[in-house]
Amino acid sequence: MFTVQPKPTFTLDVEIPTPNGPVEIRGTFKHKGRKAMAEFLEGLSKGETTDVEALMDLMVGWEKVDTPFSAEALEQVLDNYPTFGKAILDAYIAATLEGRQVEKNSVKS
Repeated sequence: MFTVQPKPTFTLDVEIPTPNGPVEIRGTFKHKGRKAMAEFLEGLSKGETTDVEALMDLMVGWEKVDTPFSAEALEQVLDNYPTFGKAILDAYIAATLEGRQVEKNSVKS
């Protein structure tokens, strides 16, 4: 059933590119409405937030990762895997704004 008020969080499987091939993680993300997402994207385009701050604003947790979710862990992942942030953001945008799944990614309620 379609609900007018979405759940505050959702899970999304995201394929992360690595030098050894793609690896899938499952992230738990905050739902953002149209206005909140526009503000978020505007802040990104103006460079008002760091990559870690931006991802902390979208994510609340992850699975299939060997380290508990935290800002420090995100910082380390972004340093070790430079494409991580783009993969997360692309999957999030596709799932929330385009209402579709990214290839190899799946949206779960």
